[in-house]
Amino acid sequence: MMWCPIRRLFLLLMVAVGIVACGSDADLTGRQAVSPSITSTTTTTTTTSVSVTTTSTTTTTTTTLAPELAQDGDARVIRTTTDVVLPVLAVLDDGWAVRTPCQRVELVTAGTPIERVHVVVDAGHGGTEPGAVADDITEASINLRVAGLVEEQLTDAGFVVLGTRYTDIRVPILTRVEVAEAVDAALVVSVHHQGLGQLPRSDTPGTEIYYQQNNEESRRFAGLIREEAVKELGAFEVEGGWFAGPDVGATTRPATTGEDFYGMVRRPTMPAVLAEMSFMGNPGELALLQTEPFLEAEARSITAAVVRWFTTDDPGSGFAESSFTISSSGGGGGLGNCTDPDLGPTAEFPPDFDVASVGSP
Repeated sequence: MMWCPIRRLFLLLMVAVGIVACGSDADLTGRQAVSPSITSTTTTTTTTSVSVTTTSTTTTTTTTLAPELAQDGDARVIRTTTDVVLPVLAVLDDGWAVRTPCQRVELVTAGTPIERVHVVVDAGHGGTEPGAVADDITEASINLRVAGLVEEQLTDAGFVVLGTRYTDIRVPILTRVEVAEAVDAALVVSVHHQGLGQLPRSDTPGTEIYYQQNNEESRRFAGLIREEAVKELGAFEVEGGWFAGPDVGATTRPATTGEDFYGMVRRPTMPAVLAEMSFMGNPGELALLQTEPFLEAEARSITAAVVRWFTTDDPGSGFAESSFTISSSGGGGGLGNCTDPDLGPTAEFPPDFDVASVGSP
């Protein structure tokens, strides 16, 4: 019979069809076959960056070392537009009646009124009175620079400070003291530099500070400046050594009358000193005086002493007995041949103003 071969052929054909069907992309129901695979799932994390702007508020707290000043709103001196400091005698509608350096009375119409201050820093000499001169460098110019640095440093520490001059002008001692009295200063320091030469040499600065004979607070202030000067200036090397005169240290300079010789020490009613910071007559010190770091160190000596005077009971040190007395009244600081500087805008006094009523100094 032909059935068996036919049957086998039929079965072979069915197997062949099945193989083809299993290899196709469709299953037996006609649906698309999905090939098994390993699906790698990548998780993408989107980070949203939030920019936070932080406003930083910085509160600056200034710690002042100075005591509070009792101000009353009264103009006691005027710093004119030309930087001349003048005592106020009367306040008028048009300005201020002032006493000029040469002791005249003028009506100044523009300037900065100043009330009470803590400290008056006096730059010695000036104008036609240059003080010591070495290598065409005047003491007056060095005094002015150091006094200005002291004012800056003390102002930064919270003190109210006033200079007696801010330019190269002549200011008689009488006017300088009148300014200090007008602003009711607690302290006065007059900045100077010695011009003497051929003195003994020393390993330590020869700073001389003259104080009032009968004022313990003036003495203490002088001793504090001496301490600070030894520390601040002693950090510098001086070729050949420091000059050291007979009055090195904190001392007095009496006149034969028994009074203090120096007008800036004798005349003020408040504690006052005159500080000869270093020696222009010493070539090594003169070289240092032409450098800003040394001038700043001189100023720091005075500034630190002022701060200590106000804030501590430190007695100071380096005191010395005066080596001699002087009979002369000195060669400068008086009113002889006085010429007033430019005072800035001025005006005539009103007809009803009695100039004589403001009195004499």
